[in-house]
Amino acid sequence: MNYSFEFENSHLNLSYTLECGQTFRWKRLDDGFYYGVAGPNFVRIKQTGQLFQAELANDTAPGEAEAVASFRQYFGLDQDFEYQKITADLKTDDHITRAISRYYGLRLLVQPAFEILISFILSANNNIPAVSRTVQAISKKYGQTLVLGRYRGYTFPTPEQLLAASEDELAGELGAEYRAKYIVETTRKIAEQNFDFERLRDLPYDWAHGQLTAFPGVGRNVADWVLLFALGKHEAFPLDLWVTRAMETFYFKGQKTPPREIHKVAAAKWGDQAGYANEFLYMFARNQLNNQGYQSRNNQLRQA
Repeated sequence: MNYSFEFENSHLNLSYTLECGQTFRWKRLDDGFYYGVAGPNFVRIKQTGQLFQAELANDTAPGEAEAVASFRQYFGLDQDFEYQKITADLKTDDHITRAISRYYGLRLLVQPAFEILISFILSANNNIPAVSRTVQAISKKYGQTLVLGRYRGYTFPTPEQLLAASEDELAGELGAEYRAKYIVETTRKIAEQNFDFERLRDLPYDWAHGQLTAFPGVGRNVADWVLLFALGKHEAFPLDLWVTRAMETFYFKGQKTPPREIHKVAAAKWGDQAGYANEFLYMFARNQLNNQGYQSRNNQLRQA
């Protein structure tokens, strides 16, 4: 079923949120709308000031109320008060205050954990366009097709659906290359264990992190991205190239610094909302620091 609706929101910036490296499922087309898959929904959405026009296709929800509720959860639209408090509390110094002021409206999405896990396994030594192509290819081959007008979207497969993919197919036709081995092994373990990602929400951060790094191809950063972008663990602070550069520039006098020291400073300054600071720093570093003479790395991804 397809549903159309409008809403107003002064605390969501669509471009900042969808183009900050936390998702690989969105593309802005010439009509000014973003098209993308948000969990079970294929979405068409456009922002004009504080007004949003949205249309979504969802073939699994019992009705419009449930489909729209899942859409609102994905964007965190019922968390505006919490977002205002978080961004106010994060302003502990001039550097982060400048980043938040520049990119206010950037929101952490609530994405499917298995999709984020596989997506960031794919991110190793990779770039955003390539990961997006592979995620799209996997979804088209093994996910569910949803239709909005002349456009088609594809949900990301479940672990059980992705078990049908061979390592050779993933590496070649679907574009995963050497990462295919990790995807196959991790998918098999998740399916065999009937692994419940949602239970990680209730575990302490270190325990949840350890559960994820037990999977093949999942290092510290990949686990942190899953916890941050899917499971609400906002204390997670993954260190990619841009966040590392921002932290070293702003808080370590430009000196190369061990990750453990950066994590200590982030935890001390921003506590259980350090992950939000992470996203603002990423956007500021990728755009503002890059414009001050740093070399772009061909859309290089969120990788250490």
